[in-house]
Amino acid sequence: MTLDPTTGVAAASDASGAVDAARGSAGDTPLPDDLAALKTIPLFSGLDAQELTSLRAVMEANRYGVGHTIIREGEEGNYFYLILGGHVQYLSRDASGQELVLDEAGPGGFFGELSMLTGEKRLVRVRAKDEVSTLALNREAFHDFLIKHPHASIDVLTAVSRRLYTTDKMLRQSVSRNVNEVMEEKSTFGQRIADSFASMMGSWNFIIIQSTILAVWVVWNAFAHAHNVHAFPGVAEPDAQAGAWFVWDAYPFIFLNLALSFQAAYAAPIIMMSQNRAADKDRLVAEIDHQVNVKAEVKTGQIMGRLDDLEREMHYLHAEMMKHVRDHARDGNGAAR
Repeated sequence: MTLDPTTGVAAASDASGAVDAARGSAGDTPLPDDLAALKTIPLFSGLDAQELTSLRAVMEANRYGVGHTIIREGEEGNYFYLILGGHVQYLSRDASGQELVLDEAGPGGFFGELSMLTGEKRLVRVRAKDEVSTLALNREAFHDFLIKHPHASIDVLTAVSRRLYTTDKMLRQSVSRNVNEVMEEKSTFGQRIADSFASMMGSWNFIIIQSTILAVWVVWNAFAHAHNVHAFPGVAEPDAQAGAWFVWDAYPFIFLNLALSFQAAYAAPIIMMSQNRAADKDRLVAEIDHQVNVKAEVKTGQIMGRLDDLEREMHYLHAEMMKHVRDHARDGNGAAR
């Protein structure tokens, strides 16, 4: 049985002895491969063999499968993780609940340092992208390591700043939903026809075309009827006589009135359908504006919180480094005397 430092739950295996040996635990005899891997990591590049052996002796080895969540938001930050193999993703969620990949890390990378320094709960979730092996360092050992090796503190600060920059860049590049695209996806075939019809009737092209048709209709029928009356005087139906000019709708233009009535009867509900769509679009715009405002508020709060964490972390590291320098200077002066 081994204990997962992220959950505190014992993990069973089919062959406990072999798996425990592979996973390792604090106090195990450091393996040469582990020491060689630690030496290649920039964070520990300044340590000699004895320091590496001492550091590895207080580290806990763990392995995680694909998709395993190593740390979660809201957990207590009790461990600092160093990646020996595999890759992990740093995940969070935006105001709408969608998952965001903030960053990724591979062999030589580390995570969990921010809450270790600030003492606050985890802000992001870390998930194994493939098979991952890590070494975990508890809070006390991590603090002792940073105090004794100031150059490592700079590496930790650099990594934290890079992740904050990536998060800020992602926030700046994030865009809201396009209202037109959303409405286009939701619209039916009939709604598209209604929109096209309303758009056509509300244009100058429609007014010009309809005015031209009406003018030709009225002028031709009136002129042709007048010609037929003059050509066949005293005839009851001059338009029906042989040789009469063609008249399809003589004054008072009953057929024209019927056509315009049909047009008005169908145009009114179709235009109302389009207006309802416009009202739905306005409501969607208001909803998206509200979501954007909420998202901006949440993200601003997160950024301010992370800036506060960085400021506290920098003050803490600066104070510890100055204390270490003063102690070192005091020891040097005492030895000189």
